Amino acid sequence: MYFFNNDKTLCHILEDEESGKAPAPCGTKASRSVVLSLRNGRPSREVVAEKPASVPLCKHCQKAEAWM
Repeated sequence: MYFFNNDKTLCHILEDEESGKAPAPCGTKASRSVVLSLRNGRPSREVVAEKPASVPLCKHCQKAEAWM
């Protein structure tokens, strides 16, 4: 799963749905509303199953993806 930054100009890998964090070395955290939606099983427009082609993955998440 992936989540967007506030401006929807970058996306991050969603490694932990409970905390909303991206993997190291990124460590970016999804917004509080996104985390609450995930915990309650409600869909969020900021979270997608597949990375959209039009929005780049952050450089740190690219590194994490290469390690996976």
